[in-house]
Amino acid sequence: MKTSLLHRYGQWWPILLGFAAMGLVYVAAGFGRQELFSKSLNERLAPILLAISIAGFLLQAVVFRSQFHLLMAIVCAGLFCREWHFSGSSVIMYITLALFMFWAFRRKELFGRVFAKTTLKIWMIATLATYVLSQLIARRLFRHLHLPQEMQLHIHLEETVENTAHIMMIVVCILAWRVGSSMVKSTDSQPLP
Repeated sequence: MKTSLLHRYGQWWPILLGFAAMGLVYVAAGFGRQELFSKSLNERLAPILLAISIAGFLLQAVVFRSQFHLLMAIVCAGLFCREWHFSGSSVIMYITLALFMFWAFRRKELFGRVFAKTTLKIWMIATLATYVLSQLIARRLFRHLHLPQEMQLHIHLEETVENTAHIMMIVVCILAWRVGSSMVKSTDSQPLP
């Protein structure tokens, strides 16, 4: 009984990756090496990480003729636009998230099959949670929780946690390849509603 409980909850370890990234920023700051997690470094890395996810999901959308993979590419493209910080980029992100939720609601059966793959579900939820964590840091929530050195490190924390989520999206992309072949046999290749 104890082993199955440990296995069941132990596979949710990816949800901790955002907090682990925060810990790394604090370790670097403790050694006086904040530049390892600087905003400029993180902002140069972010578009590259997102481009990998976009390309991976687009390739899968073509190979598997999959709406799910196409919409994941669109979500990644929304994140990519947001990384360029131009006027309206946040609106684009909200539109892509709304499109994804609309599709998930309209295609509940298919989305249920995607989420039936436990590992993919865990990584998708953990990635979303890590993006949310980065936005909570950006909105300075941890200032109210008296996080040590929050004033000096909040930008490093936010950018590093966000890039952690981008890396996690690459993992989601790799895991999505495994479910792609099972979707080929489905009605997933129908046009978007």
